[in-house]
Amino acid sequence: MGDWSHSIVFVVFFCILVDFVKLLIELLGRGEERSFSSDPSLVTAVIACRNGAAQLPETVADLMKQLPAQRILVVDDGSTDDTSKVAQTLGCEVLRFEKSKGKASAINYAVYRVKTPYTLILDDDTRIGSTRIPTSLLSKDGHDAVAFHVLPDRRDRGGAHGGNFLGRLQRYEYGKSMEIGRRFHDASQSVSCVSGAAGLFRTDDLNRYHHLHTNVFQGEDLQRSIIHLLNGGRIVFANETVWTVAPWTWRQWFRQRLLGWYPGQYHELVNFVRLMLKRGVSWRVRYEMAYNLYMVVSDPLKSWSIVAIAIIPTLRWWGPIIYLLYLVFEVYPWLVVRIPGIRQRSSIFVLLLYPLYGGLNTLLRTLALPVWFWFRFVTGSMRPRRGPKDRIE
Repeated sequence: MGDWSHSIVFVVFFCILVDFVKLLIELLGRGEERSFSSDPSLVTAVIACRNGAAQLPETVADLMKQLPAQRILVVDDGSTDDTSKVAQTLGCEVLRFEKSKGKASAINYAVYRVKTPYTLILDDDTRIGSTRIPTSLLSKDGHDAVAFHVLPDRRDRGGAHGGNFLGRLQRYEYGKSMEIGRRFHDASQSVSCVSGAAGLFRTDDLNRYHHLHTNVFQGEDLQRSIIHLLNGGRIVFANETVWTVAPWTWRQWFRQRLLGWYPGQYHELVNFVRLMLKRGVSWRVRYEMAYNLYMVVSDPLKSWSIVAIAIIPTLRWWGPIIYLLYLVFEVYPWLVVRIPGIRQRSSIFVLLLYPLYGGLNTLLRTLALPVWFWFRFVTGSMRPRRGPKDRIE
């Protein structure tokens, strides 16, 4: 038992060390904020929407401060509510599928009809507020796509309680990903995931690469970004905040991660390998792809170790030590990450609980592997559905 127990502790401390090194690399390697100008006349917004009648009015109202309604394309993906009627009332151009074809197909269908050089892809619950659309990063600086600073909304809207504790946890989580992760990869123009909540792309690129997308919902935004990088695209980060509605109950949060985000990551494993081995990509891309692959191996080991430490009496005393180590590592990011606009950092309670929140995410990523296998090979819902016909029919 002693040797076995020591092996568990060794595994945990090795993983802690790797996570700490990753944090240091990204904190010390962050790029400076990019400056840009905005010309909304070059942009058409595409909103793929299913049963979003309640969210659309606020989303479109924000957009119409910069874009005319005629350049806001809403694709009603088989909604059973009044999505199409609401969008038409708002003056948007409306495209409709009687039967749902999925978010990626809805986006491809709309982009095929875009006449402007740039396309802003938005979720139906994304509020852009006073955010500027950074067109010069594409037109003058020659980049191929732009990721925004995406955060869960602080307000209660659409039934979501954005100010509850789960909302605050996610706001810090998103902020850490943007302020540290996105800015780290921005330095080499290699942001590997343009959030589906908001992203600015060259319309020609979206048309050129649409057939490479598997049209699977889970991780569709991650896949779109990886495809750009595999084809030599340069993706940067604009520190312009947009607000989205995040899960506000733990049940919704579990469903988002276990059935959506994390199976989507497993769906991209082959592309992670391809990108890591591709000639000419930056070391930052290789580093992130290698870390993604490392997580596939380390997450089950971490999960097994967490369970073992929790249930084996002789190991339980290691639990507080591991918690405190992760808490110490989290202090500096907590000091760095501020809520845009009010420049306020998250509460001390978020800091204290965040190591446990991270452990829960690790467990869910582990459980998501059999979920991905089930969706991919049993139900077929994550089986690739490539083809051009959705774009023209």
